[in-house]
Amino acid sequence: MRSRVDRHDVSSVPVRRMCTGATPTSIAPVPDRECPLLGRVGIGGRVGLGHRAGSTARRADLDLERAPGCTVDDMEYTPFGGPEGPRVSTLALGALPFGAGVDEPTSFALLDRFVEAGGTFIDTADCYCFWVAGRTGRESEELLGRWLASRKNRDGLVISTKLGAQPDPELATTWPRNAEGLSAKTVRAAAEGSLRRLGTDHVDVLFAHLEDRSVDFVETVGAFADLVADGLIGQAGVSNHPTSRIKQARAAAVELGVPGYTAVQQRHSFLTPKPGASFEIQEAADDDLLALVRAQDDLSMMAYTALLEGALVREDRPLPRQYQTPQNERRRAALWRTAQEAGVTRAQLALAWVLRGDPQIIPVLGVSTLSQLDDALGAPAVPADALAALAVAVDEAEAEAGAE
Repeated sequence: MRSRVDRHDVSSVPVRRMCTGATPTSIAPVPDRECPLLGRVGIGGRVGLGHRAGSTARRADLDLERAPGCTVDDMEYTPFGGPEGPRVSTLALGALPFGAGVDEPTSFALLDRFVEAGGTFIDTADCYCFWVAGRTGRESEELLGRWLASRKNRDGLVISTKLGAQPDPELATTWPRNAEGLSAKTVRAAAEGSLRRLGTDHVDVLFAHLEDRSVDFVETVGAFADLVADGLIGQAGVSNHPTSRIKQARAAAVELGVPGYTAVQQRHSFLTPKPGASFEIQEAADDDLLALVRAQDDLSMMAYTALLEGALVREDRPLPRQYQTPQNERRRAALWRTAQEAGVTRAQLALAWVLRGDPQIIPVLGVSTLSQLDDALGAPAVPADALAALAVAVDEAEAEAGAE
């Protein structure tokens, strides 16, 4: 998607006071856990990413009080899923652990802080976190529904959720073989279930969470289009699908004359996976997908696992095996060195690299403490010269490798 810059239109942004409530030290750490869809979550874990869709407006244009602990100078906003799409903050908050790995008071504090800092885009799914012992997978949506009801702020927010990955015991005994899938009947029932749990009459973006090759594109695309026509969803999105399948699904929508997928959410980060690397059900954004998003004005991208389960920022975590190459080790070293020289955190620089790339991406921030959230919220404020210095450092590292 091409970027169109407009830093003054903030008519749709709700004005709230910033950073009231608990302090970072009041939040207890949450143990790391493995999510089959997103990898490890917890301390220094998932901070997902996504694409910025178009014109931007800055939070600095609003006269707001800022409290200690907030690192955001100005939130930016952009249309999502095309120029006529909803205007969203260029950072999204991921609600994956809320209600399962993160308790309700902490989850509410994180949601409050995000909105107080100008955030308007919140991402969840109907299966978070079914893999945690004693959980059903409905906890994230249910908690978000309670928070929306208590804060009475639904109209000022853009909510995205996902369907298709929730286990169905009647289909098989193991996941993902028993994932509910993407049949028309399932899509309708799952969407209606999400609306009930969220306590809303519509969601702004609904994603097909993973592939279901037992169902034809026409059936799934038609089911999502019916939800759009009925006013239950604003846009259809797709996640964890190969680029070739995304193109085929969008082509099927054109043939049917119905709305197609206008959003995509995949793995994406500062580092590139090994050629042919497998993430099982996850899909990493490839060059073909980035080119597609860059070329299509009606397609926006979000990305998750931008910090590679913390491996981009923590010295105690090796890179995931799919990223273990000499080139990526040099790139990570360049990131750490440049962040220190620029006076920003490693996480902020890694997020800014994706946020400011071409095409631009909206990060999905996956955090479990206020200090993690405040750190991530500083990504839009990373100066351009820090990113330019990182680009030079990467080029130098790769040139040195080529000379070896």
